[in-house]
Amino acid sequence: MHAYQRSWEKDGFFLIPELLGKEELVDVLAELGGIYPSGAEYAATRKESRPRTPSRAPHESQGRRKLFTQNPEQFAGQIDFPWAGQTLNRLTVHPRITEVAATLLGSRDLRLYQAQLWAKYTGATDYEQPHHLDYSSHTLLVPKKKSRPRQVEMFLYLTDVTEGCAPTRLVPRGLTREMPPVPYRVWRGTHPELYKAEVSFPGRAGSLLVYAPDIWHRAVNMTEPEGERIWMNLSYKVAGTDWLGLQSFQRIAMVPSWQRFVAGSTPPELELFGFPPPGHEAYDEDVIEGLSRRYPGLDISPWHAALNA
Repeated sequence: MHAYQRSWEKDGFFLIPELLGKEELVDVLAELGGIYPSGAEYAATRKESRPRTPSRAPHESQGRRKLFTQNPEQFAGQIDFPWAGQTLNRLTVHPRITEVAATLLGSRDLRLYQAQLWAKYTGATDYEQPHHLDYSSHTLLVPKKKSRPRQVEMFLYLTDVTEGCAPTRLVPRGLTREMPPVPYRVWRGTHPELYKAEVSFPGRAGSLLVYAPDIWHRAVNMTEPEGERIWMNLSYKVAGTDWLGLQSFQRIAMVPSWQRFVAGSTPPELELFGFPPPGHEAYDEDVIEGLSRRYPGLDISPWHAALNA
C-alpha cells in the first residue's frame, strides 16, 4: 500500500490491479446479468431499435445525473444503490475497499456518500466529456490544497476495461497544482495541455481505480466493437464532514433491498451509512426494539449489550 500512497500524494490517483479476484466476482457478474445486457446483447438490440437506457429492467432506485454535460444520455446506464442483488450491495462495505479508504484518509471513522452502478456500451451515445473536477457536485466548498483530502473517489471495475472500453482519462496533480478550482470544467481549446498530459488505467475486472476530488479527469467514447464497461462508483469521506456528500440514504430506507442489506450487516458496516454506533445516545430500548421490527433478521444483540454496559 505504501507505493499506492506515494502515487496518491504525488499524482492524486492510482490503480490497484484485481483487488477482487475472479472467484469473488462470480456471483457479482451473475447479479449484473439481471440488470444490464452484455455488450453483444446491447449491440443486437441496437440494430433493431436503439434502446434509450442500457439496463435490462427498471430498478427500485434508479437515478440519472444531469450535471455539466450537454448530453445527459451518457448517464442513462447509472443506477443508484441499493440494488436487487445483495452480493453487489455488499461490495460497498468490502473490507479491502474500505481499508484503502481508511488508509488514504487517515481515519477509520468513515461514511460512504456515493454508491452507483454504471454501464456504458459502444455506440450507445456520445460519452466524451471535458476535463472537470468532481468536487463541483461532491462538496459545498472547494478542495484544500495543503492538507490531506477528507474524501476519496473510486471506480471498481466489474468488467475488463481495455483501452477500447474507454478507461477514464486523468491528469497528474503536479501539472495542475496551480490551477484555480473555478471554473471546474475546461475544454481542449482553452487547456490543450491537460488533454496532452492525460493518462488512462485499463484493467481487469476487480481492479480499483482511486482518485482525489481535486483531480482533473474526463470520460471518452467507447470504441471496442460490441464493447461494454460496467463499474461501481464508490466515494467515502471522513465522518463529521457535512459539507461533503452526494447521495442521501435516508431517502431509500423503505426500499426492500436496503432492508435486506441492513439485516445482514454489522454495526461497523452500518456506520458507513450514518448509523450511530451501539451505545450512542440515539438508542434506547424502544429504538432498539423498533430496529428489530424495521429490519427483520438484524442481530440487535450489539445494541442491547452496549445499552446495558
